[in-house]
Amino acid sequence: MRLPEKLFIKDINRPIETVVKADDRSNISQEVNEYVVTREISNQLGDFFEYYNDKGFLANGAWISGFFGSGKSHLLKILSYVLENKEYNGTHVGDIFAEKITDDYKLKGDILKCVRNIHSESILFNIDQHAQITSKSDVNAILKVFYKVFYDHQGFYGFQPHVAAFEESVSSDNKYDSFKEVFAKIYGTDWTDARKDYIKPQVSSAIAEACGTIYNRDPEDYKNYLQKFQRDLKQSVEDFALKVSAYIKSKGNNFRLNFYVDEVGQFIAGNTKLMLNLQTIAETLFTKCNGDSWVIVTSQEDLESIVGDDSKTQTDDFSRIQARFKARLPLTSANVDEVIEKRLLDKSEEGKTFLSNLYKEQKENIKTLITFSSGSIQFRGYSDENDFVNKYPFLPYQFDLFQQCLKTLSRYNVFQGQHQSVGERSMLGVFQFVLKQMRDDNPYDLVSFDRLYDGIAGTIRSEARNTIILAENNLDEYPIRVLKVLFMIKYYEGFKGTFHNISILLLSNLKTNLTTHNKAIEESLNLLEQQNYIQVNGDEYEFLTDDEKEVEVEIKKVNIDENSISDYINKVVFDGILKDNKIRFADNKQDFEFTRRVDGIMFQKEKELKIEIITTNFSEYEHVSHYQGNSMADNTLMYVVLPPEKRLIHEVRLYLQTDRYIRQSSTGTMKDSKSRILYEKGKQNAQRNTQLTNTLNHLIGQSTIYMGGSENRRSASSDGRSRIIESAQDLIQIAYPKLKLLGSTTLDETQLNLIMSGNSPELFPDDAISPPEQEVINYLERRKDSYDRTTLRDIRDNFSRKPYGWSTMSTWCITAHLFKRDKIEATLSSNSLDDKGMHNVLNNNREWDRTLITPQILFNPIDITLLKQVYQEAFNESNPHVEAKAVAIQFKNRAEKEEQKVRGILSNKNDYPFLQDLEQLADLLHKLSKMEYGKLITEVRQYQDELLDLKEDLYDPILQFWNGEQKKIFDRILIFQNGNQANFDYVEAPERALLKEVLEDAAPYKGSIMKEAKDAMDKLSERIKQTIEEERSLLIRSTEQKIEDLKGSSLYYEVTDDIKRS
Repeated sequence: MRLPEKLFIKDINRPIETVVKADDRSNISQEVNEYVVTREISNQLGDFFEYYNDKGFLANGAWISGFFGSGKSHLLKILSYVLENKEYNGTHVGDIFAEKITDDYKLKGDILKCVRNIHSESILFNIDQHAQITSKSDVNAILKVFYKVFYDHQGFYGFQPHVAAFEESVSSDNKYDSFKEVFAKIYGTDWTDARKDYIKPQVSSAIAEACGTIYNRDPEDYKNYLQKFQRDLKQSVEDFALKVSAYIKSKGNNFRLNFYVDEVGQFIAGNTKLMLNLQTIAETLFTKCNGDSWVIVTSQEDLESIVGDDSKTQTDDFSRIQARFKARLPLTSANVDEVIEKRLLDKSEEGKTFLSNLYKEQKENIKTLITFSSGSIQFRGYSDENDFVNKYPFLPYQFDLFQQCLKTLSRYNVFQGQHQSVGERSMLGVFQFVLKQMRDDNPYDLVSFDRLYDGIAGTIRSEARNTIILAENNLDEYPIRVLKVLFMIKYYEGFKGTFHNISILLLSNLKTNLTTHNKAIEESLNLLEQQNYIQVNGDEYEFLTDDEKEVEVEIKKVNIDENSISDYINKVVFDGILKDNKIRFADNKQDFEFTRRVDGIMFQKEKELKIEIITTNFSEYEHVSHYQGNSMADNTLMYVVLPPEKRLIHEVRLYLQTDRYIRQSSTGTMKDSKSRILYEKGKQNAQRNTQLTNTLNHLIGQSTIYMGGSENRRSASSDGRSRIIESAQDLIQIAYPKLKLLGSTTLDETQLNLIMSGNSPELFPDDAISPPEQEVINYLERRKDSYDRTTLRDIRDNFSRKPYGWSTMSTWCITAHLFKRDKIEATLSSNSLDDKGMHNVLNNNREWDRTLITPQILFNPIDITLLKQVYQEAFNESNPHVEAKAVAIQFKNRAEKEEQKVRGILSNKNDYPFLQDLEQLADLLHKLSKMEYGKLITEVRQYQDELLDLKEDLYDPILQFWNGEQKKIFDRILIFQNGNQANFDYVEAPERALLKEVLEDAAPYKGSIMKEAKDAMDKLSERIKQTIEEERSLLIRSTEQKIEDLKGSSLYYEVTDDIKRS
């Protein structure tokens, strides 16, 4: 299958004016004929021609903006031709242009009205090319250029304004032609050739003689005549506008003189003073010329961007600039493919048929081949068969991507020229250049993106090309092609230089063997990186400039040891991905610490469980037997073997090298260029770190897990964190087979508090010893049999290790439960601990080493029964407990309580001396309450009789006395005895002896003595009462007699009544 001989309508080797030069006016007719009015340009021209035709329009400026490839310079040039409307080969340029408008009749009519009714001349120029006469630091720089091109347009010598002013003066006298004729006869050379040497004496003399001749005066009057014009030269915007106005008037009615200024935006370059200078020129031309002089300019930026900052001081000026350049024609390069298709790639009918069949054959293959990576801008593919035919042999993405690459390369001063503009070569020229290079007639061949580099290579600054030139002299074709592609996309952030994207950019044939193609690219990328032509950041490859290359070489010299690489992976995996130092066991929510290892190196403190990440950096990486054998020998070890990834270790090393280099190189004396490179390196390294985290997460998700001597496939998760956590569940079960004894109950501090307070439901409802409790008891028994003391810490340490793996709190909950069930004993400093004491030591790790735990002693059931009987008899209540310790503790507590009661009664012994006998009971109760509970059980027979005898013979009678009528009688006797001592001398009181006997009796609560004493007290009390009554009666009678005797006395009548009454 071969391409048809006549694939394109037009000869692709024909001269095409691809470089728009403002001063090149040759081939105007052909240029206008070939000009493509795209949809975008057609839309933009509507307002322009409407404004231009309107004499009353209050502006005379047009601003054409757009970057390289947009066609702004070409449009400016075409407009200058169209509005001038000269005739070539019998046809006016304006008519040729109007015929190109086929779908907008108003626009076509406006164009024809314009060119037929308004005559004009065009002054087209690139302002940069003419700026050599001045400096941009001169605020009147633009004005001086306008003077120059205006003088040039009239045939004057604008390069030297004073010479042009002389010519203008002579011309105003209508003697310019005569002057030139006379000068040529005198000097022997045409004036236009000689004037550049005006400073020569011969030229100066010829000027004086010629002026003398045409003005009929003495030549001496014109000696050094040009110096006078140079001395008197004064330029101003108003003067310039008046000159232009005079010129326009000299041309008659309906005439305009228009200035077409190319690349004014670059010349101004944010200089507001220059922008205002341009605006003032346009504004003054408008007023002085009555709108008959337009200023039409191009710029890579729109008007708003060119003006600069938007500070308050510029607001009014910017408004004036906007008002002057009211006609805006922003071009976006969106339809540059339309121009190239029509001017260069237009196919013949035979070619269209052939390519249509080719597309149908390769349609599905094309879609597969040209799909860019996610994360990059997704450039479109061929939209349909017609799109393929129109663009062949180019690919759709190339039109947009090429423009964007050129735009970003330009921003980084990659291109030659005063402003590093890429405007010297249009996209049309580049595409034609590439097309010419495709000499093969293989129809499956396509243009690869690296070919476009060749089309712009001549415009690239030499220092920017050095790297590729070096590669061309030393490398094979494929690496060079890769390098060119990476150079093109270097600064375009929207497009990612991934392996996949590079592969697409280098596709050059529809039948490319992708395996071979990709292998060649991979080898090329590796070679380019090794030789520091490029750098790699994650999955992206980037071209290195000379300065960047120098830094890259220095970075790769930084020494990084293997431990640092392992440490980085350790931090990324365990701190960044797993984000925890513990694994939670799902069955009972228990957390397990683990040792972090990478490639055989341990990080942080060693724990019993071990999770080891294995990379290709590990010496035993490929030996499965190593993982199986080691994990069988150590069932607490889990290997996470990452799948082979060629660049992982390389990228980690490069990250560490870059990080260290930046930190060591960052100094205040660094050059700006290097500082910028280091800043970019820092940003790239941060991205590399993120990419490495993502890569490691992905690799862990694809890893092979080994534990217990074999591969573990519990987890199917592709997420690194989930895969480790899920796999570790099996590791925990393998390492700690007795962890399952705890079941699913969460044993934590809350549970411990409930157990010790007695408010917790039974952990193990069955009354029998539970499996985990039995494990603790067995451990204590083994230690006891070996004569080893067992502390709380011993218990904690034993059950935290394999095969148990119990958490500290789980162990304490089991221990506390045994304690509460009286299956174990706890002592601190030889003192048995009660519930409160046990709770305190469990929560205080400082006491774990001092607290001894022993298994409960097996007591004789008869002793326990006897103790309960003694309790029943001693305290008149039953002991509710069954377990030996509980029975004894209950006894101790009850004895303490009873002791307090006895002591309370004893406090009255001063008034009740017989109570002194209770001291013996109180002391015994105290002794029993403080007795070690085991001893209390085993020695019950030793204190049984004493306790019960005291209770029966002493305590019970005293209590009966104390709480009954006897105490009341005793109290009355005591009060009676103490209150009637004086009365006893006046009565017979044989009962007093009995009362005294009662009060002094050692056991008045026994027998009937209290009853007898009460009767005796009642008799004696009655006798005393009767005696008192008798004595009282006698006293009354005696007193009454004495009163009567007194009244019978003579003295009675001598005293006053008051004395008598008293």
